[in-house]
Amino acid sequence: MKIVQLDSHVSWRGGEQQVFYLSQYLHARGYDCVIACPPHSALYQRAQEAGLPIRALPMRYEGDVMAVWQLRNYLRREQVDILHMHAPHAHTVGLLASLRLSNVHQVVSRRVDFQPMRNVVSRWKYLRPAVHYVAVSEAVKRILVDSGIALCRVQTIHSGIDLQRFDDVALAPALCPAGTRVVGTVGHLAGHKGHRYLLDAVPHLLQLEPHVRIVIVGDGKLRGALEAQAASLGIAERVCFTGFRRDVLAVMQQFEVFVFSSYLEGLGTAVLDAMALRKPVVATQAGGIPEVVQDGVTGLLVPPREPQALAQAVHRLLCHPELGQRFGDAGRKRVEQYFTAQQMAAQTLQLYRRLLTHDR
Repeated sequence: MKIVQLDSHVSWRGGEQQVFYLSQYLHARGYDCVIACPPHSALYQRAQEAGLPIRALPMRYEGDVMAVWQLRNYLRREQVDILHMHAPHAHTVGLLASLRLSNVHQVVSRRVDFQPMRNVVSRWKYLRPAVHYVAVSEAVKRILVDSGIALCRVQTIHSGIDLQRFDDVALAPALCPAGTRVVGTVGHLAGHKGHRYLLDAVPHLLQLEPHVRIVIVGDGKLRGALEAQAASLGIAERVCFTGFRRDVLAVMQQFEVFVFSSYLEGLGTAVLDAMALRKPVVATQAGGIPEVVQDGVTGLLVPPREPQALAQAVHRLLCHPELGQRFGDAGRKRVEQYFTAQQMAAQTLQLYRRLLTHDR
């Protein structure tokens, strides 16, 4: 079985972590699996550091003609069996490159929970026959099926994390003064992550708990706007924007409560990280998040875009550390049972085998 994992993102996000885990799993078991991604991307760098097979494939824009031509030649020459596409531009490039290559089985991972067919190009992509979809949550699966994709071509495979990464995680240098109640979040600074609502919640939270500080880990195009919002709310000194951190788990160890304010979310692997660290979670009832966080069992769920509800839930956990500890322990057990990288990769490999078996 020859497999290509195709990813077009330059930055390192949850999807790239899943590609990395999947490729590690397949490579360790002797499968011929190659990651094709931009040479200047974070995924390329980390795959290279890990000794995983990689192929440089610049994808400058959706439908990049040169990328399509290079990938098509590679698929034909190497007689690739599975082309697994992991990002929107990769989806387009991969479909064009594999047109009329009947031996190439096409798999697309869908990680976001909004309606996919918003224009002519999207409709062409998602209504192609014989393409199989991996939805990272049941919520994403429902959206794909409601959009007109046949149920038999969509399978839910939850994202997973490598629990070995959580053994003996050290503390990063303190980001906040001693005596501070640290509440933190991790995620790309994009609109759907709802950081603006988290910032709106801070004044409410400060009225309830004056010693709280908010740590926002991650980077993105909205960082300037979010910093300006914090200044306009008069909370700039209470909010720490760390930017991108490779020692994210060490930073998260400082959090007393982990908060996740997305209003659109496929699953939320940062939530899995927090649960694996036994952190109590306050999150929104968006997308696939309720499939991870059980309200009142592993954390607290609040409606999206409601800053006051977010603040009250965080305050409840700050006031009741014994409840937070119970949530943290239950969260760790839930991740161990349902959301490991090994489970994700094994289920994906089963899908590949099923596609090849049905083709015989």
